[in-house]
Amino acid sequence: MTITYSEDDATRTAEIVVNGKVTKEDYEAAIAPMQAFIDRHGTVKFIEIVESFGGFASSILWPGLKFDWQNIRHISHVAVVSDLGWIGPMSKAAGALISSQVRFFDMDDLDEAREWVRSA
Repeated sequence: MTITYSEDDATRTAEIVVNGKVTKEDYEAAIAPMQAFIDRHGTVKFIEIVESFGGFASSILWPGLKFDWQNIRHISHVAVVSDLGWIGPMSKAAGALISSQVRFFDMDDLDEAREWVRSA
């Protein structure tokens, strides 16, 4: 499985770990609990850890955009954590376009990222 998903109801924080190429099956297995988490809490926070990224199946592009469009107003904070050089600039650019507070962290700063999101 390329995506690992976990959530903490007490802090309304969900954590997503990506490691490899995201398949349609991986996406569908993660998106249902994410939607339920948002529906349950109204406003949530995410920590996205990108250990490696081998792209994604083209069949998830439209469903992914649709999910983002419907839910972005319910996501207050996003910590993006990775050592992949291009992830930081991409997350900063995306953060400039959305209302969520987005902050990038290196893998060595994972604990700091978790604290930033959970205490927000």
